[in-house]
Amino acid sequence: MEKTNISERLRRDKWHFNFDEFQETLEKSKKECPHLQKINELFFMLACTAASLSKIPSFFDEDAYISDKYSQSLVFHCFLELLRSSSCTIFLSGCGLYKNAYHNIRHVLESIVQTLYIDTRHPYVDFPTKIEILKEVEDLPQYRGVQLLKALEIDYKEEIMKEHIKINEEYKNLSKKVHFTYRQLLVTSKDFMESSLRSTKADCNEVSNIYYSMRTVYDTFFFLFLIYFPEIRKPLSENIEFIETAKNHNLTLLLKVLWI
Repeated sequence: MEKTNISERLRRDKWHFNFDEFQETLEKSKKECPHLQKINELFFMLACTAASLSKIPSFFDEDAYISDKYSQSLVFHCFLELLRSSSCTIFLSGCGLYKNAYHNIRHVLESIVQTLYIDTRHPYVDFPTKIEILKEVEDLPQYRGVQLLKALEIDYKEEIMKEHIKINEEYKNLSKKVHFTYRQLLVTSKDFMESSLRSTKADCNEVSNIYYSMRTVYDTFFFLFLIYFPEIRKPLSENIEFIETAKNHNLTLLLKVLWI
């Protein structure tokens, strides 16, 4: 590729934020990256879960508000956060903002383990107090990553420990994707010298990698979420679309906890 004079690349009128580049990347990703749709299919499972929650009598109190069992639970609020962050992950993946997408996915994996640990250790503590506990411990080394999986006092402990190595490896892989490395510096330098420096560009291999990471994290999240809220299992197991999606994406831990 022909190199462009550096002074030309540094012209003041060339430095401005270009929304069109993101739009171009998104359109190209939608056309060329089949795994982008698969990520969207995983996201659909959250809507099924929300619908199932609303069908459970214990979800609401006598005044039709969300009951304390859920509103005071960090795990439930982690689910709400997953609803929001997953939609962002899909958008980021489509627009070529892959590092940001990996960051979102890693946060989900870390959060579900931390929140479940605190909820199970402090079952009668209200939500504000649990937040204060989380603020105190979330940056301590022993609470980072997925190390707390071994300390969880939950049903199906044997199943989660069988998957512990794979989950831990996935967390390490996500961390490598998030943290800056010399490889990124080399790519940026090469792009600049070849005049192909863009805000983003479509990379279907990265979209595929994001999907595989998201699949592992979703499988882990749903497994732990349904262990903590077992009453959701029945309505979800009766949701044909939810079950078909779980099977199509091979969410083995989730299917085990649903006895399917």
